[in-house]
Amino acid sequence: MSTGMAALSIGCTFSDRIEALLDGRVRIEGHAADIQIVEPQRLFRAVLRDAAFDVAELSMASHIAAVAAGHRDYVGVPVFLSRSFRHGNLYVRTDRGIDRPEDLAGRTVGLVDYQQTAALWLRGLLADEHGVSRESIRWVAAGLHVPVLEDRAPMRMPAGIRIERSASTLDTLLAQGAIDAVISPGAPCCFLQGTAPVAKVWRDSRDAELDYWRRTALFPIMHVLVVRRTLVEAEPALVDALFAAFDQARALAAADLVSRDFPKVALPWLTDYAVAARDALGGDPWTYGLAPNRRVLDTMLRYAEADGLSVGPLVPEALFA
Repeated sequence: MSTGMAALSIGCTFSDRIEALLDGRVRIEGHAADIQIVEPQRLFRAVLRDAAFDVAELSMASHIAAVAAGHRDYVGVPVFLSRSFRHGNLYVRTDRGIDRPEDLAGRTVGLVDYQQTAALWLRGLLADEHGVSRESIRWVAAGLHVPVLEDRAPMRMPAGIRIERSASTLDTLLAQGAIDAVISPGAPCCFLQGTAPVAKVWRDSRDAELDYWRRTALFPIMHVLVVRRTLVEAEPALVDALFAAFDQARALAAADLVSRDFPKVALPWLTDYAVAARDALGGDPWTYGLAPNRRVLDTMLRYAEADGLSVGPLVPEALFA
């Protein structure tokens, strides 16, 4: 039941994990909610620059960097709305002698943003598993399909890490051979269209990701839920109410994948795929809460420190209310 107070403004990307909140099957105790669906990069900019929402989905790496820098507009709730293995997001020129991840040492790699969570995970994975240090790569940041026009505040990088910004796009730079590889959340156009010699560095990325899971038990967190700090200070119970609502919505989404007698999305054998994924990952990997995710959070914080997103070590508790 909602009170007479103003509805919480909530910014999220669309996913089945919030569908029950959108259609009213789940409500946030004591609060009405005005949920807006926003494209990820635009949403993150609105949160980080303008504190535009009371509650929002945010890039996990950006949240870590904000906490490390002492920004106090938002606190985290251990609700992880996006998770993804990222081996399949690293594309390389096949005419540069890059046949395995180790060959990326000394190369030029493009990315959308150095602070992007997918890039944080891939930098850490390359260093941990393949001996490719962050310092050995020249990083070039650019828009994926369109140039990034707005000015960005310069980042203070650790000694040895080289990063520059290009007015071009990652698609163009990769197609022209100006960079050797790219970390891309979507497949580059030249890869999809076959107009340049480009392939995934892990040719069978799904097998690589399953192997990574079996060895590490890490399912990378991408996005986290944050709430305006002043609201939490005024109403400490809000954090528990948000966690309960989003966790209930997540549970309904997980059940929905395997319980319907007609597919929820336009994909034949959806139930079979969902069951196979749960079997491969040993159950439902979309776990919320601090305790069951401590290992993956510790790993992210170690990577963030090595990347220069935080100065000195953080503990997971520092990220959350």
